[in-house]
Amino acid sequence: MTTKAQDLPESIKMGASILFELRAQNVQLIDLRGIKDVTDFFLVATCESEAQMQAILNELRKEFKANKLPNLGVEYKEGVRWAVFDAGLDLMIHLFEEEKRNEISLDRLYADGKIMDLDENDFIKTTDKKADENELV
Repeated sequence: MTTKAQDLPESIKMGASILFELRAQNVQLIDLRGIKDVTDFFLVATCESEAQMQAILNELRKEFKANKLPNLGVEYKEGVRWAVFDAGLDLMIHLFEEEKRNEISLDRLYADGKIMDLDENDFIKTTDKKADENELV
């Protein structure tokens, strides 16, 4: 299923752009509308380390607050290798280290939802470096 980034709720666009900017891997969106009552979407990503996971959680907290988007809290414990950022009825963001992601396998648990692999280019605004260099001259 193809979903255009501009058609997604603001919380998903913001969450995905933060995940890509901070180099999370294998970013997927699971559409749970009509399947799960707690939230409409899961945004799922793999982190290479606990430090990366913490950096992403901090950035999510900061940007969601700055943009007045819902942030109901974070479920995170050191050493668990899985964290959840709860953005309310729209979205829950699940961050995993790879081994834990394979063990939990949300994509299999929620296979009846629509699962989409997200593309970094749809969420990160690229700048033309030559244009930027010319402005500095």
